[in-house]
Amino acid sequence: MKKMKTVTMSASIAAVMALTACGSGGTNTAGSSPAAATPAASTAASAPVKKNPVTLTFAIANTVDVTPFNKIFKEYEAKTGNTVEVQALPGGDFDNMMKTRFSTADFPDLFLMQPGPKQYVKLRASETLKEWSGEKAVWDRIIPTMKDFQMDTSKKIYGVPFGATGMMGIYYNKDVFAKAGIQPPKNYADMIEGAKKIKAAGITPFYEGVKDGWPPQVFYFTGWVSNVDPAIGDAGVQKLEKNELKLADIPALKDLFAKQKELKDLGLIQSNPLAGTFDELQNQMGEGKVGMAFMLDGIIPQLEKKFGKDFVTNKIGFFPFPSATDAGTAMITPPNQLMIPTKAKHADAAADLVKFMISPEMVDLYYQTAPGIPIFQGAKSSLYPVQQTVKDLIDANKAKINVQNRLTPTFADFQKTLQNFFIDGDVDKALKEFSANYEKDGKAKLLDGFK
Repeated sequence: MKKMKTVTMSASIAAVMALTACGSGGTNTAGSSPAAATPAASTAASAPVKKNPVTLTFAIANTVDVTPFNKIFKEYEAKTGNTVEVQALPGGDFDNMMKTRFSTADFPDLFLMQPGPKQYVKLRASETLKEWSGEKAVWDRIIPTMKDFQMDTSKKIYGVPFGATGMMGIYYNKDVFAKAGIQPPKNYADMIEGAKKIKAAGITPFYEGVKDGWPPQVFYFTGWVSNVDPAIGDAGVQKLEKNELKLADIPALKDLFAKQKELKDLGLIQSNPLAGTFDELQNQMGEGKVGMAFMLDGIIPQLEKKFGKDFVTNKIGFFPFPSATDAGTAMITPPNQLMIPTKAKHADAAADLVKFMISPEMVDLYYQTAPGIPIFQGAKSSLYPVQQTVKDLIDANKAKINVQNRLTPTFADFQKTLQNFFIDGDVDKALKEFSANYEKDGKAKLLDGFK
């Protein structure tokens, strides 16, 4: 078995553009990689012991692994005398519960929210949240592009990113590729030819979990950064944000719908995509019955659970959605963000806690417990080869943040649009509906340009 690499984040990823795809902001693969030994308490970041200790409240969705946070809080409590009370709220209703707590002035001292400035709108951040842009001690250790991503249009920052970078792209079974005699593609046409060779070898080239609804969206999120972003640029994304550009008027986006239809028409997707599920994808990829899937990194711990660490380490590969001219750009998702209500009972102590959490020792403790691609310069984390592939792409400036994390309006009802698209195959209808739902969401949020 190959050993997973222990990596140190480079400072040279300035071209990674400022992102929750499918509402995630990066899938945490906690437990999927062997953790290194926990550092001794004596190496933890220093903080003065309080004469009058307080209890801080930390709100977090119960779908997020709290283990690494608890380890950090234990170190914090030992150093300061303060304690941290974790309030785990239902993940499916976390946003609504936080908005309700803000409306009733029931503020936690600190909470973990989805990534990026699009969350500022929900909580009227300029009125309710601590602003961080001038905190040099905070941003010195965070990758510059993550800071850039956190800024709103007025260059204000109301959340500190914390965690690991998630990734979406094309995961593949290396044994299947070997059997078909192919390598990761150099461009989109190369990928199609490789898929045809996999089919000729008696194996399903691609799998889509249309029944589950969300999986087919990954095709578009990953395809966007390699194909749409180069066509419209960052200026085009800003026009979408202001409703000065319509999704329906982007030829490169229409081409993605055509490409997904082509995969189905060529028989390069399983014969029953409407019955496809995420669980069956895992089974078929693990058994070598499927070659590739457009997928998020949540598949890593699932494959590990079913087929073991050796399988994920040695048999699963990753490559970005290719463009017509090159191997493509990796799509990444930033981690969640730490936020402090200005009217929290212990807002100042919560700010000290955040600074303690992002100290080198605590960051390394976090990644030792929940390995992933770090956002902190100098941080160490044990990565699987598929994660290392993406980190290498980040370091080579061949990665970009998911467009849904860069836009305030969401791609509303997208999974329903795609389920219907797999039935009727009408590209123009799907694109028009996709565009209309995006505008509808912008109007519902009362955003500038959509009213």
